[in-house]
Amino acid sequence: MSAILAADFGSIHTRLILLDVVDGGYRLIAQAQARTTAGFPYHDVGVGLRHSLQEISDVTGRKLLDDQGKILVSAEMPGSVQELAATASAGRPLRTILVGLVPEISIASGLRAAAGTYVQIVETFSLSDTRTEEEKLNAIVSSSPDLVLITGGTEHGAREPLLELAQVIHLALRLLERPRRPVILYAGNSAIAPQIREMFGDLTKVFVAPNVRPSLEDENLDGAQLQLGLAFDAFKDNRGGGYEAVGKLTRVGILPTAQGYNLMVEYLGKALGQNALAVDVGSAVSSLSTYIGGDVFTTIRTDIGQGHSAYDLLLTVGQEAIRRWLPFYITDEELVSYAHNKSLRPSTIPETLRDLYLEHAFLRAGIQELVAATRPAWEKVIQLPPGDSLPAFDPLIGAGATLTQTGSSGMTAMLMLDALQPHGMITLQTDPYGLLPALGALAHSRPDAAVQTIEESGLERLGVAFCLSGQPRAERPALDVKIITDDEQVEQRIDGGHLWVYPLSIGNEAEVEVRVLARGSSIGDRRRIKTRVEGGAAGLIFDARGRLLPLADDVRRRAMQMSTWLAEATRSTPRDIPESWLQAPDAARVAIRPGRKLRQLGESAAPADESRLDEVVNKPEEQEAESIRNALS
Repeated sequence: MSAILAADFGSIHTRLILLDVVDGGYRLIAQAQARTTAGFPYHDVGVGLRHSLQEISDVTGRKLLDDQGKILVSAEMPGSVQELAATASAGRPLRTILVGLVPEISIASGLRAAAGTYVQIVETFSLSDTRTEEEKLNAIVSSSPDLVLITGGTEHGAREPLLELAQVIHLALRLLERPRRPVILYAGNSAIAPQIREMFGDLTKVFVAPNVRPSLEDENLDGAQLQLGLAFDAFKDNRGGGYEAVGKLTRVGILPTAQGYNLMVEYLGKALGQNALAVDVGSAVSSLSTYIGGDVFTTIRTDIGQGHSAYDLLLTVGQEAIRRWLPFYITDEELVSYAHNKSLRPSTIPETLRDLYLEHAFLRAGIQELVAATRPAWEKVIQLPPGDSLPAFDPLIGAGATLTQTGSSGMTAMLMLDALQPHGMITLQTDPYGLLPALGALAHSRPDAAVQTIEESGLERLGVAFCLSGQPRAERPALDVKIITDDEQVEQRIDGGHLWVYPLSIGNEAEVEVRVLARGSSIGDRRRIKTRVEGGAAGLIFDARGRLLPLADDVRRRAMQMSTWLAEATRSTPRDIPESWLQAPDAARVAIRPGRKLRQLGESAAPADESRLDEVVNKPEEQEAESIRNALS
C-alpha cells in the first residue's frame, strides 16, 4: 500500500487528508474535518481523529480503523495506510530560555531557529548578561521553562565560555523537581556536545542538533528546527490530551503546524523563483510564514486569533484598528463583549451581517498586526517599499477557517487583498484542508509525496489579482482592461476606488491587457501589462482602490465604500447598511487602552461574568440584518 494520512490538530478543528498514488504520482484523495477533542469532556485528540478517519472511510470505502477503533498504520498490513504524519497548533507554547554567547550572533540565530515552533522566549542569557549567578538562578526557576535552547561557539571556536553558561542552567535544573525540569536542546559548537549530554543527561531529556552558527558567515537552522519539532512533540506528550498515542504512530512525532508551513513556503518560493507568503489565522494562534530574499521568516503570535485569542487581539491592536474596518458605529462595550464572547465560545459562527463584519474586522486587523511584526525581519534582507506597503510576494496563500470558509471565493479574495494590501500581479490561493502543514511534516520522511501533492492537487486557486499602487482619484478612470477568451472579448474601464471581477474559472485561460490610466499609479511598477493567465474560483480581480486602501474616516462614507466593495468582489447587489447602525450611540463607553499588557501565556484569562456577556450579546437590536446567506445571494 502507498496511502499516507496527514493530520493537523488545531485549537478547534482536527483536519485529516488522505494521499495516494494516482497515475504515477501522489495526489490528494480525500479530506475530513472534526472537532478537536483535546479538552473536556474527552481529553484525547484521538477521538476527533477517529471521527475524521471514519468520515474518510465512508467516502473512499477504505478500512482505516480496525474493529477496536485503532488506526491501521503499517507498511505490511493489507488495507492499512503506509504512514501517518501529524502537526499541531493547539495548546500553549513552550516557555523557552535561550542561551548563547553573543546577542547579535548566536542568540539571533537561536531566535530564527525557534521562529517556526510555538515557543515563548521567557529569558535570554549571554556573555553580556550582568546579573549575578544568584539572580540568574532565580530568573531560571521563576520563569518555569519547558525548554532551554543552548547555542553559541562556532565550529573550532569558543568552548569554555559556553560551558560556564551551561553550568548555571545545570545548577538551576538541580533546584527544580524532576517534573518541572525543562528539556535541553543543544545547537552550539559540536565539540562540546558530549559534555552537554553528560552534564544534563541524568537530569532531563537532551536533544542535540548541528551547530546553528558553524561560522560567523554561515547559518544552519534546519537541524535545530527538526530537533525543536521533536522537543515540541515531547512537550505535547507530557501535556496529555492523547498526543502521545498519536505521536507513536508517526515517524518523527507531532510537529508544530507553523514549521510545516515554513518548509512548504520555502519549497514554493525556491521552485517558483520568487517570494512567497502564507498566513494562517487560527482560533488561538496565528502565524505568518514568508520566503523572501532567499530566507525564511516566521512570526507566530499567541495573542492573535479569531476565537480563543479574540480578546487578546483586541487588547493588542486596540479598538480603533478594529473600528476602521467596520461600516457602522459600535460602542466600546459591544466591541469588548463581542471579543469576550468569542474567547468564551470560539467555535460560534456569525449569524447576522453585523457579526460577519465584526469577525472580518478582527481578521483584517490581526493579519495586519502579523505583517507589521514581521517587517523588521524583512528589512534585513531586502529594501522595503515606502510606508507600510507589502513587499512583492507571489503567491499569497491564506489559511484558517475564518478566511477559507466564508462561503464565497470573492469574499475570501477581498479579505486577503484588504488585510495584506499587495501591489502588482499576484496569484491568490487558499489552504482550506490544512495541506501545507501536513505536507511539511511529511517532507522529513517522504519528500517525494509532499512535492508531488503540492504540485498537482494541493492548494485551492482563487485567481489572479491586478492591484494598483498609488492613490488613484475616486470615481475617475484608473484602469482599462481587455480580456480575450475562447468564447468572448470583454473591455472594461474601472474607476479609482473600485474593484472589478471577471469570472474566469479554474482551468480556463485568457489573454489579459491592462493599461493604467491613473497618474502616479502602476501595477508592479508597470503601466501596461499584456499576459496570459489562468482563472480561479474567484476569477480575475482588478483592484483599482489604490495603496494604502483609502478607508474613509466618516462612518457613512465608509459604510458606502465597504458595502460597494463587498458587492463588487462577490458580483452581487450592494446591500445598504441599516440607518440605525450609522447613528452614534449615546451609551457610555467602557475604557480600554490599546497595547495593554497581555496576561502571561498559559495563565487563565480574567474571569468573565458570562451571564452579563449573554445579556449584552443577546439583547435585541433595533434593526437586525438578514442572514449571511441572503446577504451573499
